[in-house]
Amino acid sequence: MRFKHLPPGLILFTFTILVGSIAAIRGEIDGSALTPFVLVAIAAIIIGEQLPIRLAQRVLAPLTTAPALGLILAPLSFGGEAPSAASVLVIVWLSMLVGGLIRHLRGRPVVEGSLGARFLGMGLTAILARDVSIGGTTLIEWAFADSTRQGFAAFALLAVASVGGLLETILEKAVIWLDEGGTLMGMVTDEIRPLAGVAAATASAGPLIAVARPVLDWVAIPLLLLPVLMMYLAVQWVQDSRRDLEESIAAMSRLPEVSGFSRTGHGRRVADVAVRIASVLDVDPEMCHRIERTALLHDVGHLGLPEPLPGGRTINASSQVQGQIAGTTVRIVGSAPMFDELLPLLDQVRTPFRQSREFGEHIPLESRIVRVANAWDDITEGARSPRARQVALERLHLGLGYEYDPDVVAALEQVFVDEGALVI
Repeated sequence: MRFKHLPPGLILFTFTILVGSIAAIRGEIDGSALTPFVLVAIAAIIIGEQLPIRLAQRVLAPLTTAPALGLILAPLSFGGEAPSAASVLVIVWLSMLVGGLIRHLRGRPVVEGSLGARFLGMGLTAILARDVSIGGTTLIEWAFADSTRQGFAAFALLAVASVGGLLETILEKAVIWLDEGGTLMGMVTDEIRPLAGVAAATASAGPLIAVARPVLDWVAIPLLLLPVLMMYLAVQWVQDSRRDLEESIAAMSRLPEVSGFSRTGHGRRVADVAVRIASVLDVDPEMCHRIERTALLHDVGHLGLPEPLPGGRTINASSQVQGQIAGTTVRIVGSAPMFDELLPLLDQVRTPFRQSREFGEHIPLESRIVRVANAWDDITEGARSPRARQVALERLHLGLGYEYDPDVVAALEQVFVDEGALVI
């Protein structure tokens, strides 16, 4: 296997193993290092590796990161001396490896790139806090000196923890970008919206554990991990609810297919094409979710027709029939309050673009994208041959500015040009 074909996450993890090995060689640890505080931190890190959460394409382990940062930033004494960054990092690294191994033996997936990014971020924090000195004094020595105000110390420790967290984010986002592509703005939006609270809670818990350690010793870890655990459970609940919602949408989208009113796989294909168009148009993640859901549900109204349309194709249906389909879709989907935001989008999928161009009617971008994606699948009927795609594109061009938004059609065209499936 050539190096360029290796997954970026595996490359990052290999580099992390090298860094961890260097820490193991340079670190100096003896029996005096295994204090109750260190042992509880090790146990918390191992347990935390069993409880990762996937959020906005990233895999986070807040119940690992918080106790590890507490260990890295706390005033420790190995053999009567303050340990170096390498001495602390080897404990963190071995604990994370043991946690990852246990998770693997339990049959659960271990995302090597995320684990590597997590450790390297904490490694940077350890170096800044323990090995970088200003005027002969390290941050740890200054933070826990008798003359230092604890408030200033806590903010300084939080600052270095945040720098490490930033490196973790950059590395993991780089892996995602190399693996899946995407845009810088989309990645920044992903990070700011759903991850800001998780990152802030995790980064602040570590310095708090460190500051509380001289007073509470090992009790500081479980006590100050409690808010992080509550946050973790809340995020898991939200994710479970969202997963149930997505499953409900998927099941509802298949009803026309099961009833014979639509072609098999039509809703899923329309959703896939719509999402790819959205990626070319560089829409934000929230709109992309709305587009996918609208595409999956746009044909539910076929169930209200007295008999199926030929091939389930709405592209050839009259405006009256399309209006009937849209009205039935809105009534069916509207029975579930959680879908309220989709109702105007579903209703406007039937609206030709000329209504906006000639009469100034507002047609949401989500609806315009789904209309084009639906027409594409109605024409190709799921065929992937270059000929079928060329014919579909020619048909869409005949309706430019009248039935379909020219910008959306251009984005669809770009999707297949980029994939090498269409030559213009």
